[in-house]
Amino acid sequence: MRRRTPASFMMPCALGVALLVGCETLPTDQAAALSGIGAELAAAGAVTGERGHPVSMLLGGSLGIGGGYVIGLRPEKLDEQARDIHREEALRANDCAERNPAGVEDVVASPSADVNADGFVTVDEIIAMERAGLSDEEEIARLKTSGQVFEVSPQQERYLEDRGISLAVVRAIEQMGSTPR
Repeated sequence: MRRRTPASFMMPCALGVALLVGCETLPTDQAAALSGIGAELAAAGAVTGERGHPVSMLLGGSLGIGGGYVIGLRPEKLDEQARDIHREEALRANDCAERNPAGVEDVVASPSADVNADGFVTVDEIIAMERAGLSDEEEIARLKTSGQVFEVSPQQERYLEDRGISLAVVRAIEQMGSTPR
């Protein structure tokens, strides 16, 4: 396997960021098209689809290097025959999390970390549990109750920690890894 140097990531990442930033002034349909291209270019240097990394296996870099908002998914979404359908569902879940993040009221109505019951756990749902005042133990229990497999990228880990998610919860997500609960 050929290893890439940090410098080999810079050009695709810089081009991807430039395309994403430049989208603000474009009509919506052009911005969407370029955002997709930017994400693909940013992902060009990323290692994706590794064994044991369920989100990467499903998305294959579709959300760029950081992995977007999706950190967990139901095991049946890894089915090879329906991979394209589940990839589209994951992209929709990511867009929904980005545009309309889960709130405290959503957490109160759900017994699971998958507060909108779409088959994916996203970082906004984890943050909503924290904002709802759940203890670390309650958050971890809800993550386990979701029955999902998890993968958290270093960027997602920093994002969660920067928003007050404890290291204990982040480590629990990592430990759940690709083992269905």
